[in-house]
Order: sequence, then C-alpha cells, then structure tokens
Amino acid sequence: MKIINPNGRYLFINISDISIKLFEDSQFLKKNKVLFYNTETDKRSIIYLIDKLKIKNIIIETSSINHISEKLTNDLVNSRYRNVKVYDVQDFYEKVNKRIPLLKFDSNEYFADNIFSIGMFNNDRIFKRFFDILLSILLLPIAIPLILAGCILIFIDSPGNVFFTQTRSGKNSCRFKIYKLRTMKSIHSGDFTKENDDRLLKVGKFLRKTKIDELPQIFNVLKGDMSLIGPRPERPEFVEDSIKENAYFDLRHLVKPGLTGWAQVHLPKATPVDNLKKLEYDLYYIKYYNFKLDLFILLKTVKVVFTMNSH
Repeated sequence: MKIINPNGRYLFINISDISIKLFEDSQFLKKNKVLFYNTETDKRSIIYLIDKLKIKNIIIETSSINHISEKLTNDLVNSRYRNVKVYDVQDFYEKVNKRIPLLKFDSNEYFADNIFSIGMFNNDRIFKRFFDILLSILLLPIAIPLILAGCILIFIDSPGNVFFTQTRSGKNSCRFKIYKLRTMKSIHSGDFTKENDDRLLKVGKFLRKTKIDELPQIFNVLKGDMSLIGPRPERPEFVEDSIKENAYFDLRHLVKPGLTGWAQVHLPKATPVDNLKKLEYDLYYIKYYNFKLDLFILLKTVKVVFTMNSH
C-alpha cells in the first residue's frame, strides 16, 4: 500500500466533489502545495508547470471531461517520463484518507463511484476463517483468566449477571447474540454511551479502556458469528435507521463484523457524528482487504489497549 508523500507538490486537473471533500476532511491544503488546473479555460502547458513548479503528483478528475484531448494525453504520458505520479481523484482520496469517499448530496442521497464491485474472494474468506480460529485459540489462555477477573470485579461492584448479551447484525444481515462483560448498571437503555455516563459501573471504565469487556467476543469468533477484524457489529434497529439514511451502509454486511477493525483504529473515540467516516473506513477495508492489512489493524489495536485509549 503506497503512502502519499506528505508536504508534496500537487497539480489538480479539474475540481470535483471528491476533491472538495478531500480538502474539507483533512489538512491537505495546509500541508501541501497545491495548484489547480482547468482543462476548459487554462491554456498553460502541464509540462511547463511540472518543470517550473517541480510538480510530483497529478490528480485528474476525468468524469468532468467530455473527452481527453490528444494534447492532454500527451502531457500526461510525458509527465510519467518525468517520474510524476498520475492519480484518478477517487484513488487519490482513498490513498490519502484510507477510506472510500461517499458524497452526500441531500438528506438521504449519497454517491460512491465503483463501489458495487467490492467484496471478498472465497479464498480470502477461507484463509481469514482459519486465521480467526487459530489466533482465537491462542488467545484463550490469556483471555479466560482476564474474563474471570473481570467477572469478579463486576460482581463486587454490582451483584447480578456479569455478562451482557445483545442482538447484533452480522454477515448478510443475519442476527446473532454478542457476548460482553457488563460494564453498566443492570437496567439501562440501549443508547450510545455518553462522556461521564452515570450508568457506567466504577469498574466499567477500566474494563472498557483495557478492552477486557470485549474478550468474551472471542467465543463469537469461534462460533463463526464474527471475525477478529471487521466492521463493528451494530444493533438491528440502528442498522435499519442507517440504511434508510444511507443505502451504502448495508455493504458493511458483505463481511463478518469484527472484534476490532479499520474504522475502530482510526476513530477510537467515534460518536454518532462520525458515522459517515466510519462507513467510509469500513468500505475501504472491504475493498482492500488483505492479510497485511489485518496484521496492521491487530498491531494498532494492541497499541490502543496498552496506551489505555478507548474505542
């Protein structure tokens, strides 16, 4: 996975909604030197700009061009001989932000180019399942004592059922029961946790920060309801509301939900306001899934646990 060179010099050929989204969502304009070029009005030579301004990357929006002229084609070809990288704007956005650009037009109208072909090959699914089972078994000798210790702490703090189960949506939107250690009072609503939530047990904050409360989900992984890595499993009612708002949300269910994932490590303290970004990260993970990406997410998750930063 190639990383875009920070503090670089970039030539944007025609500005699109995705370009604008890139500039709004990140510090890209502040960190880089950017030049804009309009194929309909700009008469300057692209090669001249490359040589004069030492442009290293060209980002082109082709959907706004009725046809690519012979001169523009020649300039782009010649730019490659100058070791200039040429990106389609969507590919560039994905490389910079590590997520799929979803464009929001109206309250429930979104657009994403080339999104319906994403998915996981059968060989990848088989290998991923083998990896899930192997690593889960290796984790059990560590997880079981931590789960037992967590159960004791919860029971001392708040006698009652130490485990928490809830219905979630999994692969192909099939419902399953997720297992967690209870970190809140016995009776509480299913609302999102708030900062300084008075429903949280005294020991609950520690269990959440250390992720000990999530460890029973290893048994969900062994059962096959979940994977170690994947989109966060959500409640069916939240899924239904999200699909009504944005139909692309259902694409998350092309794969099994995960104990941790690409969105979780990038937005460890996400709120409902971040739902669109979380979805963009999830779709990126599904589109670019590979074993190296899973290993990277696992290492990032370990870092989150040891630095006591909560998801």
